[in-house]
Amino acid sequence: MAPSGDKNDPVKAVERGVERLHKRITFYLKTLWKRVRTLLKPLRTFLKKVMKVVKKIAATVGKRVIEGLVRAATRLLDLFDRVEKLLSTMFLLGKRILNTIKKEADKTKLVRTLKTVVRKYVDAMRKVFAWVNEIWRELDLLNRALMVLDGFRSILQIVFRWIAEVSVVLTTLKTAQRLLKQVWKPLKKEIKDALRLGKDMAKIPVPKPG
Repeated sequence: MAPSGDKNDPVKAVERGVERLHKRITFYLKTLWKRVRTLLKPLRTFLKKVMKVVKKIAATVGKRVIEGLVRAATRLLDLFDRVEKLLSTMFLLGKRILNTIKKEADKTKLVRTLKTVVRKYVDAMRKVFAWVNEIWRELDLLNRALMVLDGFRSILQIVFRWIAEVSVVLTTLKTAQRLLKQVWKPLKKEIKDALRLGKDMAKIPVPKPG
């Protein structure tokens, strides 16, 4: 149990808020995103093969379908990489915030530093939330395009035997979608917590030196 003095210390409240968010960011980066990255490997491989014969496939399935597939797959993979990179940044920033609170004895310097880094942390959380929203939309678009392609599989397999991999890609994407759905509600709550944390930090007055 925290000492009674800690309850009235606004910096301690910020510390507890960052600790909670840091645990979740660690889970997203080191557990969830690792699993999703593995699930997206078949898509990366499949997309490379499709890109080499786009025009030939378009002749069978239609230019609009194949262009939509390539666009959605490329966008999805780009968003995934962006989120992963930002989660890594947030992981390091969270550690920096918690270490600063523990080590910085100068309260004036501490609060000034926290106002800057906590704002960056909250802004990053907001971006993660927005990009995960976009990932969700692109997954839906990509699934629809892949299902259309899957409908032409028997014809395309005559020339492109590897096109059968579309069924594996569809299966792994559905699993990735299910994983993201499981964390959707917690993530929605966490972005609210992060925004509240940012507001609370902004309200803390900078102590006068000395």
